[in-house]
Amino acid sequence: MQKLGIFTSLLLLVASSCAHAQLLFGRLASTPVQEFNLQIRQANTRQQTWVNDYRAIALRFVGHGDVPSRIQAQQLDNDLVLSVALDGSKNDMLYILTLFRSDNLWQMRQAQMGWRCQGQSTFTPVPCP
Repeated sequence: MQKLGIFTSLLLLVASSCAHAQLLFGRLASTPVQEFNLQIRQANTRQQTWVNDYRAIALRFVGHGDVPSRIQAQQLDNDLVLSVALDGSKNDMLYILTLFRSDNLWQMRQAQMGWRCQGQSTFTPVPCP
């Protein structure tokens, strides 16, 4: 129950950091992470350095490394919860990623995403048209 309160605080922190609009959150869509965790393990065996940087992992997961974004991190027990905000020309995206360390390697526990379509004030689990 305490994690839920901290998670809500993190979302409010993200909302307050966006000076251009007051953000309201609806539901976010869950996204599978198993295949991405396999990519992390394979990259680790090839000694690729991005697997040691949680920010690089987040940008690689969202696949928008060249889009301006804000990444905020908060430690919750043994998890690191990241909010990744992507500002687009027609819509905005928000990812909430939960990472954990296993065998000295970052792995993703869960990922959620939402879209805020042009002219809308809330993030929803439905992609923009």
